[in-house]
Amino acid sequence: MPTLSGGLLLTTWLLTLIFALGLLDARLEATVFAWLYVLLEFRNLKPKQRKPISALLIGGIGFSALSLWHTGDIDLLALGSEHLMLVMLLTSVNFIRLATRLYAGERNKGAKSFIATLTGMHLFSSVANFSSLLLVGDQIRRPAVAGQAEPTTPSQSSLSYILLSRGFALAIFWSPFLSMIPLVLHQLPDVNMAAVYPWAIGIVVFALLFTLLESRLRYGKELAEYQGYPMKPTTLMLPAVLIGTLLVAHQLFPNTAMLVLVSIIAVTVPLLLMIATQPLQESSKRVGNLVTNVLPNARPEISLFLAAGFLAAAVKSTISAGLIPSPVEHTNALVASLGIHQFAVVAIFGGLLAQATTTPTLMAVAYMVGVSLSMSSSVFSGSNFILQGQYGIRNRDVYRDNMPYSIVVLAFSTLLLFVMEANGVQ
Repeated sequence: MPTLSGGLLLTTWLLTLIFALGLLDARLEATVFAWLYVLLEFRNLKPKQRKPISALLIGGIGFSALSLWHTGDIDLLALGSEHLMLVMLLTSVNFIRLATRLYAGERNKGAKSFIATLTGMHLFSSVANFSSLLLVGDQIRRPAVAGQAEPTTPSQSSLSYILLSRGFALAIFWSPFLSMIPLVLHQLPDVNMAAVYPWAIGIVVFALLFTLLESRLRYGKELAEYQGYPMKPTTLMLPAVLIGTLLVAHQLFPNTAMLVLVSIIAVTVPLLLMIATQPLQESSKRVGNLVTNVLPNARPEISLFLAAGFLAAAVKSTISAGLIPSPVEHTNALVASLGIHQFAVVAIFGGLLAQATTTPTLMAVAYMVGVSLSMSSSVFSGSNFILQGQYGIRNRDVYRDNMPYSIVVLAFSTLLLFVMEANGVQ
């Protein structure tokens, strides 16, 4: 069964890519394969994952039924394929782990070790995605206490939790190999990322500097003795190669959507690097493992995005029929507060508000801030789910360690949005 579902998702990626490149209209076939994958893997979802996905699907069915009742017509293909391009992206980034390796640098302690580990984690996670939380986290976790069956405290210190959660969450501001940048480009087609990046990177720099200052003020004693995991520059070769290749490809093919370029490069570059550095038999084994184990495990995000797209398309159909008004401005915050995945909120309401948005640059930055802060500071976020399950991070640890950071960065970002508006940025 895992091999079948992995094959379905891989086929979905290929068919969607063929459709996106204009080679063949394979949207129907790709949509069918994608939903078959969800159908096969739905029972393997954890209860916490199944609830928001089920809520999105039920909502989509309800709005679709309302539209069908009043208009007598419904476009099933449009409902099922709304986020097909994002499924293609999410599938492709799983290939990056084929060439992902950690190489330890000089081990030291104190603020220097913390800064080096935070910087390395931030850059490494820009392509390694959620796997970076485990790869780096396993290197900096507290040693288990001999004879203790159940740990009474998390296996990550406050400083380690901070650098893992924030280092990863801040990478979504600039890395095209995480979901946020392609999602913004998909939902806000008029946005100019060259205008977004300077402001987004400014927020990242501020957040990192604040993290260093806060660590010294709140955890000064722990910081003085902190032993992290500084990385060799070799570890960052893959992020550099991927981003460099993407920049070159964008110059060579300016009319090809960034989301399509990322989906191609995220698959081909790691495969070529793996084949060049490993025996063919080992490479084949790793690819087989990716299809049978890694791609089936992508079920939460694939299911979530397809369900979110289904709901968004259903709501659009009722809006087009004049049955309901456009979403109000506070809907995003309401849904996020209920625990719906942060990317799903943007995926749903970004699409619904795209035609009404007259300030795409401001909207893009606002989306990034909201998603990044909720990733690091919400107990419902996927990254915190991983850290809670793997290292015993408690809900109170999340709020204690990251809530002050979220308040400060949110205030700074809000002020920055007013500065952008005052300078004529739209």
